Amino acid sequence: MPVNPTNAVIDRAVSVGVHEDALPPSTRERYPAARIGRGFIPPLPPGGDPRKVFDRIRELARPWEGGGVYVSYKPAPREVAAGRWAAVHREIGAWLERHPWVGIIVHHEPEGGEHRLDGETFRAVFDRSRNEIKTGWPGARVAYCAMAYQWRPAGRAAQDPGPWRRVVADEYLCDVYSGMNENNGAFPAHLILPEHPGFMGWFAAIVRPRLAAGAAVTYGLGERGFMGDDGLRAATIRRESAWLATVFDRYAADRKPLDLPPSVYLAWSSVGREDEKGWLLTDDSAVAMRELTDDLARH
Repeated sequence: MPVNPTNAVIDRAVSVGVHEDALPPSTRERYPAARIGRGFIPPLPPGGDPRKVFDRIRELARPWEGGGVYVSYKPAPREVAAGRWAAVHREIGAWLERHPWVGIIVHHEPEGGEHRLDGETFRAVFDRSRNEIKTGWPGARVAYCAMAYQWRPAGRAAQDPGPWRRVVADEYLCDVYSGMNENNGAFPAHLILPEHPGFMGWFAAIVRPRLAAGAAVTYGLGERGFMGDDGLRAATIRRESAWLATVFDRYAADRKPLDLPPSVYLAWSSVGREDEKGWLLTDDSAVAMRELTDDLARH
């Protein structure tokens, strides 16, 4: 089902998906409840034409009509500040009015990686980009998608959360991974969301204060990956599914804003840019994810 950008406190549609290196019909054969996906556009070379990004957004969005998709891109901060993206951003916004099932992520995982930004720079890039897009259409959904790794207690964002907290977005997403190998020692494979220091750090800094203030917040998982022994992954996914069920049940019972459940859950089953096959869901872990997405889609 498409992301519901209306009153998130009253209307609890939850959008689920599984990101694979496959077209939507193929993914839905394995995960019938999966309706949303992700598309990624690499940064342009210096001086590159921003219209190439708009062309790519349209190309990536086309297969997802009837479901929903988040498309992310990384505009150069100096070029945004100089106004080189303003006209294209307005055109993207006008296009989104005719394609409301498409969400835009400006500079996903800005806290870390090769193209990381400091908090103030990201806030400036995001604010201007979002404002320009919404000039084209005020109803556009422009999301801030965070990197959980940098929200662990020793993480870069957690050490200086102020600028990140001040980012105003239409949706707040977080990319969260549980798993270890020789190249990835971030978090143990058995951690579900309420045990995950990166997710909980991000939630406490970004989402909870807005819920406490009574804001209508749309938040969720932009990428949710699991790596490790297939049996352990399947058990972890089922524990996470059971925990999510308690979150929805509690909110249904008390309707307290602080208990608001996530409205987006997008699982990850792709080798990604790092070509790490360990993130691919296989055997019982794929069955467990099908169960999780089926359960979430009922909410």
